[in-house]
Amino acid sequence: MEQDAVLIKNGTVIDPANKVHKKLDVALLGDKIIGVGDYSKETTKFMIDAEGCLVTPGLIDHHAHIAPLIRNGIPAEAICFAAGVTTIVDAGSNGCLDYEANRTFLQHSKLTIKPYINIYSKGLTGLPELEDLDPSKFDEGALKELFAKYPGELQGLKIRTSKPIVKDWNYKSLAKTVEIADRIGVPVMVHCTNPPGTIAELLSILRPGDVMTHMYQNIGHTLLDDQKKVIKEAYEAREKGILFEAADARAHFSFEVSEPAIKEGFLPDFIGTDLTVLSMYQRPTSFSLAMQISKYAFLGIPFDEVIKMTTINPAKDLHLDQERGSLTVGHKADVAIFKKIEHENEFGDRPYYNPERALRKGNILYKPMLTIKDGQMVFRDMLF
Repeated sequence: MEQDAVLIKNGTVIDPANKVHKKLDVALLGDKIIGVGDYSKETTKFMIDAEGCLVTPGLIDHHAHIAPLIRNGIPAEAICFAAGVTTIVDAGSNGCLDYEANRTFLQHSKLTIKPYINIYSKGLTGLPELEDLDPSKFDEGALKELFAKYPGELQGLKIRTSKPIVKDWNYKSLAKTVEIADRIGVPVMVHCTNPPGTIAELLSILRPGDVMTHMYQNIGHTLLDDQKKVIKEAYEAREKGILFEAADARAHFSFEVSEPAIKEGFLPDFIGTDLTVLSMYQRPTSFSLAMQISKYAFLGIPFDEVIKMTTINPAKDLHLDQERGSLTVGHKADVAIFKKIEHENEFGDRPYYNPERALRKGNILYKPMLTIKDGQMVFRDMLF
């Protein structure tokens, strides 16, 4: 073993992409993973003892809003690295008018960042002023030009379909967005909180590979029918190839929808945070992706499945699975280490200041201990 290698020893490796859940060692050299196995007899200058910890691929937050793309964006490196996150999706903060002004920042971040472009030309930069979703004003030409200029860099188009935003356009705005995305050849992510029609109608507009985010929201029409069962159209959409994301923020998640849906087995393809500065580190809501994985494990999803939803599943969706999202030898050295700790904690679906909040008490948290991005240590708990 080369002396400059980083050797993570004695941890339990959880790597859903390779179907691994076993006590193993992980070796890194430069920005690559060079081995996963038994290195108990090897020593290097850079040894990390992960005894009693869980070693996973670096997490992928499939939904957030980062600075400087919008004024309320999170300081992404600080928040992400401290939560075990090495890749992040910006979910439509910018439109076609302002993406290029922020592109240099995105290219120089240590994080891997994949942005969606908002269908509204100004994106979310005008908040609290809402987007103008008059379909006749969508600038298809500018969007086509942007995606052609930066092939593989942009993930797709994003639209928010809440009633106060779409107004009388209802689902016409979504339908037009999907038409434009189809001509460009990219997926659509659609925000479904407080939709202008049923979730079944929304899903009927989407195509394979499109993403419905905020799947467990409870404002207006939801994923459930009157008997608190997941609507049959959701199962049909999943069979068709439409993807479902849990991204909670401050008001896009509820126990009244998530608990029966999870019990029924209707689980997310991806778990994100939808963090902004208004929701980061807010108790007892999304807080960080580390808190999200703790919450969804508390809700009954097996921890290995939660890690799958925050590693290889989003890596495939982002076309990054040939280099990230797993601990495959030869892939980029993105690694997170967590410690499962017993600690009483409240999980919630609204901030404490919201009188409509619902709370649940759990006693297990997954505490980030160390994060490695492209072979560089970018976060380490001072007690680890």
